[in-house]
Amino acid sequence: MTLTETAIAPGPDPEAPPPVLKILLPLPHRLNCFLRLWLLKFLATVFYALDRLIHPPPPSIRPTLIKHYPCRPKLQTRIFFPPNYSSLSGTLLPTYLSIHGGGFAVGDPQQDDEWCTMWAKRTGHLVISLDYSKAPLSTFPAPVYDVAALATAVIEDASLPIDKSKISIGGFSAGANLALCASQLPPLKGLIKAAIVYYPIVNWDHTPADKLARRPYKTGPKDNLEEASYWFDWAYVPAKTNRRHHLLSPYHTNKSNLPPWIYMIAAEWDMLRLEAQIMIHELAGTNLHLRDAEHPEDFEAGTYKWTLAKKCRHGFTHHFGLRAEAKKKREEKCKSIYDEAVEWIAKALEAGNDGTTAEKNI
Repeated sequence: MTLTETAIAPGPDPEAPPPVLKILLPLPHRLNCFLRLWLLKFLATVFYALDRLIHPPPPSIRPTLIKHYPCRPKLQTRIFFPPNYSSLSGTLLPTYLSIHGGGFAVGDPQQDDEWCTMWAKRTGHLVISLDYSKAPLSTFPAPVYDVAALATAVIEDASLPIDKSKISIGGFSAGANLALCASQLPPLKGLIKAAIVYYPIVNWDHTPADKLARRPYKTGPKDNLEEASYWFDWAYVPAKTNRRHHLLSPYHTNKSNLPPWIYMIAAEWDMLRLEAQIMIHELAGTNLHLRDAEHPEDFEAGTYKWTLAKKCRHGFTHHFGLRAEAKKKREEKCKSIYDEAVEWIAKALEAGNDGTTAEKNI
């Protein structure tokens, strides 16, 4: 089956909110974003290349397989089997589709190899790390369709031991957005049972300036995205695009279009935190008063779960270029979150879509 934009583009949603079109910003702003983003892309490419040359990853965190599917031959798919899995057993595995972050513009699946190895080991799942084309050469909605096409190719790959009744998806930042957006497209819609999204961008309705102004926290370090958010907004979202399009802003989609189980994990000091808080509370049918947003409580309600990583910034799950001591601190911070995520995903994949099992275990 070939997945294309024409083949899977959904029809108009009668319940969709009024469109908010992205305006074409002044030329000096666009030129500034162009120069700064391309410099970032160049530096990131050099950094990754040198780091992998000087510190080649050990065999223990390398993928079991690397594939290139005909639907997107230039994009690699990295596949991680859980330790001690034997192909001779014929056992089908729960499968987790992972999508890396990078503001839709930088990075590649290899940056998540260590995380994917950890997740396969801790969950016993087959972990598939997907790639997508990058902005500004590839803008919305192309990366959404890249993820959907590759995910479909993986699921239909008869050589992989995938239990199609136990498929979940997740990602980091931009990858978290793509996970929620691609999940709305056939044949993924209804097939993906659960999503775990880390510090996602879920609502492009507000400009970077609006998001910075609305941050619920009043203290903490400078936001990681304070400057780069403007570059990513310029690069990924073309002028005149509806910022509320459901494949761009999953906050504005119908609840039934999303995976029935969703776990959102956000960082306390992150300009994207508030929109994720609002979305998960609305999905769960709980109340979030903006006056309480600065000190929100973690919660689990039915098939929805929310965790806030205290005193953490955007990207806290990764430790590129950090010294050993700083890396160890981040890993310790993440351990309890991953413990909860492992328990939650096991429950989600075993339960029905109505969340009855969840209610018994909360």
